[in-house]
Amino acid sequence: MLIRLAIIFLSTLLYTTSASADRRQALAAQAAGDYTTAVSVWQGLANQGDPVAQYNLSLLYRQGAGVNIDNNLSRYWLSMAARQGMAEAYAQINAGSLRPTSQTAAVTQQATAQDWLAAQNPAWYTLQLASSTNRQLIEKYYQENNLAGKAGYYRSRREGEDWYALVYGAYPSVQEARDAIDQLPEDLKKWSPWVRNIDAIHRIAVR
Repeated sequence: MLIRLAIIFLSTLLYTTSASADRRQALAAQAAGDYTTAVSVWQGLANQGDPVAQYNLSLLYRQGAGVNIDNNLSRYWLSMAARQGMAEAYAQINAGSLRPTSQTAAVTQQATAQDWLAAQNPAWYTLQLASSTNRQLIEKYYQENNLAGKAGYYRSRREGEDWYALVYGAYPSVQEARDAIDQLPEDLKKWSPWVRNIDAIHRIAVR
């Protein structure tokens, strides 16, 4: 069963090397459908006060992924994340729902466009909107279309040049990504978006 979890990274959080390794392990486990391992890793980080882990752990308990469904624990970890200033957790509590609101992993306003892309499930797919050697042009598209929290861009090297590509959304299958193209705003659809595997992007992206 595919569990649509929101993975959140905060650019203002300082992670130790160990915590970063744990985060990668949790993401890899989720991508492989090994939710038991994901729960174990997120639990350890959540106990240390990591709001990212607390938020994701609340969703695992809500969905029953790797654990038995437990709405009390789900609400507990959601409230802990909200108390630490995680806007998404606070919004979900006030909306009376613990369910993620979209297929796209949520990112706080403090996070960068690169953080958004790094947060996405590598097993999923995204829509590449545009690419250019001009970073300012890509950033202009990103800002003028109000894509914060819904899109990101990355840098790669091609024939000795830096290229910047703007991507939008995250979808669990190629078909869902293709179907999403028809639902894009006209200003984004005009760029003739095409489907990309997120893992392939992670492999070539240069930070």
